[in-house]
Amino acid sequence: MKSKEYKIESIPQTVSDSEMIIYLNSSKFGNAQVKLFKSIVNTTDKIISEWFGISEKTFQSYKNSKADLSINFKEKLLLLLSLYKKGEIVFGSKEDFNAWLAKPNFHFNNKPPVDYFKSISGIRFIEDRLTGIEYGDNV
Repeated sequence: MKSKEYKIESIPQTVSDSEMIIYLNSSKFGNAQVKLFKSIVNTTDKIISEWFGISEKTFQSYKNSKADLSINFKEKLLLLLSLYKKGEIVFGSKEDFNAWLAKPNFHFNNKPPVDYFKSISGIRFIEDRLTGIEYGDNV
């Protein structure tokens, strides 16, 4: 492993709007975080690229090179990494969290929560549900 690789521990568990701006402007945020995300989501580059609204080729470029990431990509990436960190804490493992994300859920209109990854609001909604689960709400 390269010494510059990031671990999930380096990502905040939740990110407010002001923290997002500070974090993205003060931290080096690039392909190391893209690789970290790819390693924890357990899905294909094609599906990940759909979540971000970019081509699969662009995602692979972001993952494999020093290509500059767009601010919109960085914002969604940080939110998703934070979501995964919180999900891992709430469910006890990334595997259990991934399983929950893939299963249709009453709170998500009987769709899998992962279907909500395409928008910032959807990611925030999943984060809210995780907070509810943390405090005893139904899964």
